[in-house]
Amino acid sequence: MKRAALLVICLMTLGSAFSQDFVKGGNYISLGYGLDPYRGSSNIGNNYIGHGGGVAYERGVTDVLGIGRIGAGGGISTMFYSYHSSISDFNTVRLTLSARATYHFEFDVPKLDVYAGLGFAFNMDFEETNIIGLTNKKKNTHIGRPNYHQVFAGIRYYFTDAFGVYAEFGHGHRAASAGVVFSF
Repeated sequence: MKRAALLVICLMTLGSAFSQDFVKGGNYISLGYGLDPYRGSSNIGNNYIGHGGGVAYERGVTDVLGIGRIGAGGGISTMFYSYHSSISDFNTVRLTLSARATYHFEFDVPKLDVYAGLGFAFNMDFEETNIIGLTNKKKNTHIGRPNYHQVFAGIRYYFTDAFGVYAEFGHGHRAASAGVVFSF
């Protein structure tokens, strides 16, 4: 009987030692890589997909409100777009600074964090177009679109209290991304 009670206590302690809820005052840093098929058309009328990485910081802002908690933070990321045809090459590097607000659902599942959110970003695009046969490349820098929006949902799975992985899907800067998350 003592062994069974000890085993139950150990299992309960082990489960809570590795559970990671999103908490008020918690700090979270994510490093990830993603794809963006929403870039649209280049000035020569063809769609292409971007890829890139970034870092984001988030802080738990509230205790439980409704069925979850609110977090706020921001990030910096880069995306690389490239299109090549028989008549031209079109390359863009996009630097994005973003502010995000998230709602983390309280499902009481150990090691799991499910969230959704909104964001607003400021972009700086560095574009280069090379028309085949011409010696001069055309370079443009576009700064702006501060009303650039993000709508996303994601899931985090923690292996320890301080380390986990995440996947995020949405519309805006990246359609799909994945990476690692650190909490402290």
